[in-house]
Amino acid sequence: MGGNGEEAPKVPEPQQESPPASFQNPIVVLSTLILLSLFVMIGASMLGVDHGFLAGMAKPELARGLITYLFAVVTIGIAVALVLNTLVGPAPSDANDGRFQRAKEVLSLLLGVFGTIVGYYFGAESSKANLEVPFELSTPDLSPQPVGPAGLVTLRAVIKGGTAPLRYGVAQGADNVDVTDLAFEGGWIVKQIELKPPSPAEIQSIHLIAEDASGRRIERVVPIRRSSQD
Repeated sequence: MGGNGEEAPKVPEPQQESPPASFQNPIVVLSTLILLSLFVMIGASMLGVDHGFLAGMAKPELARGLITYLFAVVTIGIAVALVLNTLVGPAPSDANDGRFQRAKEVLSLLLGVFGTIVGYYFGAESSKANLEVPFELSTPDLSPQPVGPAGLVTLRAVIKGGTAPLRYGVAQGADNVDVTDLAFEGGWIVKQIELKPPSPAEIQSIHLIAEDASGRRIERVVPIRRSSQD
């Protein structure tokens, strides 16, 4: 109270912003969505409606691609949120500056992890391509030549390189080739073939296809020479 009997004006105390309700908190909403998506994914796997997606994550190619994609989405999302907060966000204040600094620290952490994942992912693919062994097939040997009346020949060839297991298939002429036989150790192909009687004016041949586990194929066609006694 002043000397003239008048009360001093009261200075209004700054009102503290009340925290948003828990169900409106973005962190709570995001955590809830993550948990719900996790339960949905597990349920879909148990019911078999995910078409084997979770089982397929055991493959390194799928797992690396999915992790890289998720980290890219999260990192870019945080970066966009920081830019929007800077350009059109609320007025500067100590609280806002603190949140902004913490968000930058999280973004820096994600950028470090994301850079490591991307470097490993593309580095592994590059190393795999550099270390890939060429896939080759030697010129097939057909014996005896010329073929006698019995029409029995032995085909020999060697598969070099490729990814095991190595398979091959042999057929005569235009017949379909079933690539189901396994090559011997060292990639050797030894196959005895009983030839069908030739039709008039037919040029007989043996069709050989070699295939490795990655799906690469090499085809060879070997002409057959008949003896004059046939």
